[in-house]
Amino acid sequence: MRQIAEDIKQNKFKQVYLLYGEERYLRRQYREKLRQALCTDGDTMNVHVYEGKGINPGEVIDLAETLPFLAERRVILLSDSGLFKSGGEKMAEYLAAPCETTFFVFSESEVDKRSNLYKTVHSKGYAAEFTSQDENTLKRWIGSTLARDGKKITESTVQLIISKTGTNMDNIQMELEKLICYCMDRDVITDADVEAICTSQNSNH
Repeated sequence: MRQIAEDIKQNKFKQVYLLYGEERYLRRQYREKLRQALCTDGDTMNVHVYEGKGINPGEVIDLAETLPFLAERRVILLSDSGLFKSGGEKMAEYLAAPCETTFFVFSESEVDKRSNLYKTVHSKGYAAEFTSQDENTLKRWIGSTLARDGKKITESTVQLIISKTGTNMDNIQMELEKLICYCMDRDVITDADVEAICTSQNSNH
């Protein structure tokens, strides 16, 4: 994560990034950071998004060979393609020497590190693994997220949130949004607020 942040800060980018691992929330956050850094605001002509299996590598490569339109870069974002598990040979071959003006960001939940595509990205670009975060990191993140909305919370209440949601950051983020709405006119979030949100969530199932 530090390497990506440093690349963005210095405006010096690898041509291909692979964001992988089980923590989808962080993968999505860093994919967005890279997209914003690599592209000019509002540039829809040179940004291309592919999602899910069934992506045609030949089609992506043809696009990658097209020079950007009135811009410095063409950016191709691919999510959950499965190419790092199977079918990525053609892409691996291309990424060994891609068009200099095209940049790739892959986001994958699972990869096979023995695959040629992974090895190519690892040697030519940058591969970052996003694993489940430890409780102390999650506690700091919850505290800072709530603080941005002017909310205060005790460590024991943060612990209660984690015990209810688990460590998946997408789940925690959804619950924090509900809590912020629920405590709209109050500064302090209490155990009772957390229990009320979780109770209402459970009653909806």
